[in-house]
Amino acid sequence: MSLLIVNNLQHSFGADTLFSGVSFRLEWRQKLGLVGRNGTGKTTIMRILTGQIDSERGSVTFSPGIEAGYLKQEDVVAHHGTVLEEAEAAFAHVREMEKRLRECEHEMASAIDDPDKLAAVMEEYGLLHDRFEAMGGYDNLRDIPAVLKRLGFSDADMNKPCARLSGGEKTRLGLARLLLSGPDILLLDEPTNHLDVEAIEWLEEFLRDFGGALILISHDRTFLDRVTTSIGDLEHGKLTVYPGNFSAFARQKEANQQRQAEMYEREQREIARLTEFFEKWKNTPSKKSQAVQRMRWAEKIKEHGLTMQRDAAAATKVQGPGKKMHAGLKAGSRSGEEVIVFDRVAKSYGSRTLFDSFTGLIQRGDRVGIVGPNGAGKSTLIKILLGRETPTEGMIRLGASVSVGYFAQDTSDLDLDASVLENLLNVADMQPTQARTHLGAFLFSGEDVFRPARLLSGGEKNKLVLAQLTYLKPNLLVLDEPTNHLDMESRDALTRILVNYGGTLLLVSHDRYLLEQVTNRTIEVNNGRATLLDMGYKEYREWRKRTPVGAPPQAVVQAPQGNEKLKQLLAQQPGPAAGTPPLSAHQLSKERQKARANTTTAEQRVAKLEERLQEIETKLASPSPSDNVVALSHEHMGVQQALSEALSQWESAAAYAESLG
Repeated sequence: MSLLIVNNLQHSFGADTLFSGVSFRLEWRQKLGLVGRNGTGKTTIMRILTGQIDSERGSVTFSPGIEAGYLKQEDVVAHHGTVLEEAEAAFAHVREMEKRLRECEHEMASAIDDPDKLAAVMEEYGLLHDRFEAMGGYDNLRDIPAVLKRLGFSDADMNKPCARLSGGEKTRLGLARLLLSGPDILLLDEPTNHLDVEAIEWLEEFLRDFGGALILISHDRTFLDRVTTSIGDLEHGKLTVYPGNFSAFARQKEANQQRQAEMYEREQREIARLTEFFEKWKNTPSKKSQAVQRMRWAEKIKEHGLTMQRDAAAATKVQGPGKKMHAGLKAGSRSGEEVIVFDRVAKSYGSRTLFDSFTGLIQRGDRVGIVGPNGAGKSTLIKILLGRETPTEGMIRLGASVSVGYFAQDTSDLDLDASVLENLLNVADMQPTQARTHLGAFLFSGEDVFRPARLLSGGEKNKLVLAQLTYLKPNLLVLDEPTNHLDMESRDALTRILVNYGGTLLLVSHDRYLLEQVTNRTIEVNNGRATLLDMGYKEYREWRKRTPVGAPPQAVVQAPQGNEKLKQLLAQQPGPAAGTPPLSAHQLSKERQKARANTTTAEQRVAKLEERLQEIETKLASPSPSDNVVALSHEHMGVQQALSEALSQWESAAAYAESLG
């Protein structure tokens, strides 16, 4: 039985048709991945399926009794209750279904003498029973705290008020609520956003075993490979469904494109032959009718063959998404052999230690992936390297002739009030015409270069930062989640750029395919410790599966030659300003503004937490009958810990702002 039938959908924006003729079916246990460049209409299809918008043409039909669940990106959780309470409320739907099943069994037993009532109850029971069986009795969701932990929530988070969750935490809780609510069809749009690798891998396993159906939008090829059973490719306004996972789809599409290219070449040769006959004999009376007939054949081939399709595709590429990033990144001057020395580096916020006494050596040409759970301290380690955070103990030293290029996770180094062109000229000594040519390689063309950076999409901001880095040609490239907001083709282009990059690389990413392709060493940040491992990401994941997370990986920390060199370097006295890459006057001005803003934000957070702590203590001192004293006590402990961390962050932010002058 088809759970969902989509027939001939069409949608337009103004005079431009986004897609047309979109049709597919979903069966039990079918996992359909929707892929295509940003802007082709994948999320629009999701919004049509969920009834948020209407299509201009076509129909969406769900089988009777089938329920679909969709994770909205905005306002995904309520602002009352705790994390655990919100999750338990979502699972209440499954418990109600169980209760109704038992009620139906009793009603069938008592309706033996009433055929009409018996038939109606049996039909309802059959639908509920089929759903329950297809989902395996929802056994993998019954331990609600375990589900939350697998999605990145700690024991301390269970009683955390939802109103105090960050944006990423709200998204993760929204995903947990959706899974726990037990829908028959899951509609997931980029569900791996804000998840660390451990949570992504748990979600993969859950979705593989999910008994219902799934429609998934994702640019994570590893995730698509491990979850999907079919791929819907949305390209040039048409949806083509391929059987198999993403790798199977990629092979099939490449083979199809090769066949189409060969057919196109044959068509062109035939058109050329027919046209040549026409030109040769069109003025000869005895051959004129034959010449005209052949010209008609040529026109029919153009009208109905691949020539017309290619012309339409070319027009689509001019009007919308379709161009590819074709830039390269080269290291400029050659750095010294020793690029980064981590000298007993430690960082704590209050009582929480991110890492302690981290020591290691990064040498020229190393390609290091920095991995670990969300909040473990990966970005903090990078900020200490860049001089944007101060370590609690120890220091990080840069080697000789090291020039740093940095990609911030939030692209915060961009001047949002400046145009695309001005942002490039802020770092590039080139004429505007040269700058526009350079930006063209990153898909900024025409009037796009005059748009303010604040109006760019997340993916466009990423590309603008990459455009800056390719001009600067750093020999140490530090990237913090560079694939965020990028579609599949842009991710592939970035992977090619980094594979061919000749400098030293530090990469924080949750994109496992990217990490596997470009890294040869790994820094793991987890459980209050940072460890440098002499292995690439693929080998690291295989090793981690065999090794408990808490076990010290002594045998694979550093190659012997690296250890000897590191001992020599640690014995040396550092220079006065070895840890902070130089900033231009413009960069220094922007950095001062940002540092002052960060200090103000940190101070405001401290004030809010102190105010909330005072409110809780007042209620605990004289609780009213309606006050939940247990919940208030839990919240009191959480706010105390958060206040301690906030005070430490405020001190660090203020010290950094003061160091900039």
